Amino acid sequence: MLPKIKRMEFMNVHIDDEIHKDNDVILTLNGVEKVDASHVLTKKEFDEMMLHDPSVAILGIGFRGKVKIERSVLDTAKKNNVGLHILSTPEASKKFQELARKGKKVVAKLHITC
Repeated sequence: MLPKIKRMEFMNVHIDDEIHKDNDVILTLNGVEKVDASHVLTKKEFDEMMLHDPSVAILGIGFRGKVKIERSVLDTAKKNNVGLHILSTPEASKKFQELARKGKKVVAKLHITC
């Protein structure tokens, strides 16, 4: 079931019936996965997102855009012909909802701090 983002604040994201404070989240068309918070998005983390076989990946790089992205992530997305959006976390959540409602096969990783 498509996750419903109810409220989004710095260090406090309310999705469906759960509030996320101490972890990042991966949003898929089928729900939410908790993942360790990270200030650098690695190829390994991106590869885990790719297990959902998306046509579009969205990276929420924090409320202030401080998350760094390894160059290999960009290369992997290009090599696999996956559209990539790198946005602040609030904008990333909006883009996820927009694309999911349009029927796109989308996955998003949201960092809920910095």
